[in-house]
Amino acid sequence: MKNRTIARYEGTLKVTGQARYEGEMMPEGLLHAALVESPIACGELQSLDTSRAATLPGFATLVTHEDTASLKPSAATALIREKAIHFHGQPVALVAATTLSEAREAAKATQASIAARTALTQMGQALDQAYEPAMVGRFPASTRRGDSAKALSEAGLVVWRRYTTAVNNHHPMEPHAVVCWWEGKKAVVHTCTQAIFGTRAMIAHAFEMPPADIRVLSRYLGGGFGCKGQLWWPWMFWAMLASRKTNRPVRLELTRAQMFTLVGRRQETAQDLALGFVDGRLTAIEHDVIAQTSTHAEFSDSTAVYTRFLYACPNVTTRHSLVRTNEPQPVPMRAPGTAPGTFALESAMDEAAELLGIDPLELRLNNFADQDQENSRPWSSNSLRECYRVGAERFGWAERRARSAAKVGRWKIGFGMATTLYPAIRQACRARVALRVDGSLLVQCGTQDMGSGTYTALGQIAADALGLSMDKITVELGDTGLPDGPFSGGSQVTASIFPAVEAATSKLRAALASIATADTTLPLGGKPPEDLEFADGMIRSRSGNASERLTGVLARAATDGLEAEGESPATDHQKLAASGMGYGAIFVEIGVDPELGEIRVRRVCGAFAAGHILNPLLAKSQYIGGLIGGIGMALHEQAVTDAATGSILGKSFADYLIPVHADMPAFDIAMIDEDDPHLPGGVKGIGMLGTAGIQAAIANAVYDAIGKRIRKLPIRIEDCL
Repeated sequence: MKNRTIARYEGTLKVTGQARYEGEMMPEGLLHAALVESPIACGELQSLDTSRAATLPGFATLVTHEDTASLKPSAATALIREKAIHFHGQPVALVAATTLSEAREAAKATQASIAARTALTQMGQALDQAYEPAMVGRFPASTRRGDSAKALSEAGLVVWRRYTTAVNNHHPMEPHAVVCWWEGKKAVVHTCTQAIFGTRAMIAHAFEMPPADIRVLSRYLGGGFGCKGQLWWPWMFWAMLASRKTNRPVRLELTRAQMFTLVGRRQETAQDLALGFVDGRLTAIEHDVIAQTSTHAEFSDSTAVYTRFLYACPNVTTRHSLVRTNEPQPVPMRAPGTAPGTFALESAMDEAAELLGIDPLELRLNNFADQDQENSRPWSSNSLRECYRVGAERFGWAERRARSAAKVGRWKIGFGMATTLYPAIRQACRARVALRVDGSLLVQCGTQDMGSGTYTALGQIAADALGLSMDKITVELGDTGLPDGPFSGGSQVTASIFPAVEAATSKLRAALASIATADTTLPLGGKPPEDLEFADGMIRSRSGNASERLTGVLARAATDGLEAEGESPATDHQKLAASGMGYGAIFVEIGVDPELGEIRVRRVCGAFAAGHILNPLLAKSQYIGGLIGGIGMALHEQAVTDAATGSILGKSFADYLIPVHADMPAFDIAMIDEDDPHLPGGVKGIGMLGTAGIQAAIANAVYDAIGKRIRKLPIRIEDCL
């Protein structure tokens, strides 16, 4: 498979406004919806007074838990089937009206009577109520390898610290929206989702209807990163019920303030981490995590999981615990688990390096894990050492001592580094390709592109396989009428679609080769199939000066074109012969104004190894986007709950800080191409790698600049004074 830079397939459509996002659908007779929200964080709904709302202009209908009683009970319907109030801002009803302003006025006029109960609004209020979940993602919540307690007691050096990370909110540019209607007993649902088939499955379950009677579309997404999934479904169900009650299309779009409460967030963590060393080698690790979850559901990031893998160590104990609070429910957020987990681990490694008098990079190299110790398997490929080498050389790490703590104007300069990693995983996928008689190719897969470049990757894989230019390719995504595709998450879409598209195009190549070689009077007649190659719209012989155009082959024996489907299975992690993992090394230069406490990230160098890179331009964009998110987590983002009321304080971008252009450093991205024979196409996911590791690198650089260890995120001005 070629490594080549191709501009985004859908780029022109987006910048010219021709890409229609699902919330922009405006069918005839459309009603607009608004949500009625609870003003308290814990209690029980007693009644709803709609007498005034029903008299307002444009009012069409109201949907409550009573309407939802018709839906099948499940985790996805629990919150809208019951009267219990679990968090401030929880919707208690949906109002539909002719215009959006009318719907919002009717929602304001709907009075909810709620019996209040005592709310638990802070994780720190109930640490004694922490409990251990069974699983964190697909991993056991707790593991033990060797005897870490004994090894810590015998270690020559022990670094034992607590690290904390704040709540981060999901805020893609496009807020969650749905436009839905019914066609008899069939449903059409235009919604921004990272999982069109998962969404269809949950609608089918909730409404007890055949999946074939439901069409879900999500052709363009304005970002997602983990939030456009299960927490959106309850409010989408309400919109569908409103549409069924009124027999009219209904549109619901969340406000920016509602994005703070209704779509999930990165959970708050408190991490106790102990590292034990003998002669600079890790002999023991203990990593205990306490994190927040909600009172109505359970979620835990795999925060300590990657501590089990990253460094060679014979004695490792990890534990995850949860505390239920009357706050919004957490969900995965880009680099789930790895972002908060590597902040603790990579900060502690830096502290250990200083106490041992060893260069932080040297300490990591000395403790390199040459196999998957947790599963006793080799790595499918592991170029972490090369990431360290390339990143250090490009960044100038060897000269940092001569330059750190120097001043550039008002800035004290500091340097830091950290490691990042994320597993290479794959979902089941099907894809269809249709070669037309004019030599153009239609590629279809029922996955969605949330802005990461799936349209481009899918088209590029198919174009390369058949030797076609991208202007001959049409890609269709985001529709459950297409072959089943993966959900967007876990950095696995490209790795999932690659083998499916390769299988489909292989069938086309075989059919074309059979036609081209069948007639011995023609240029390719009698040639063995393995002698043929596809390039520039031609089928060519490798061993001789013979070729034929694809269009000629099709015109001769396939005048209706050719079509084929391919599929690939999901990763069965229990049966793997080798463990797949993507890696990276991140180096940063920061400046701190010691008088003002202001922090500036001046320069970032990231060296990443994630298998074979299909499109360096897309990959670089993904890495930089991830690093920007990591900078936000390190220095800006923090959602704060008011302890007295349980409300989120400052539900706008005026108060919830995010990185902007002025915060951006110079980015230098190095991509180490790997040959990984264990993975289809050698493809690993890249989307998560940039978001993890940089938080610790920044904290380590702050210490290098001003000599102050900061073990909490985000790092703010007051922390540096």
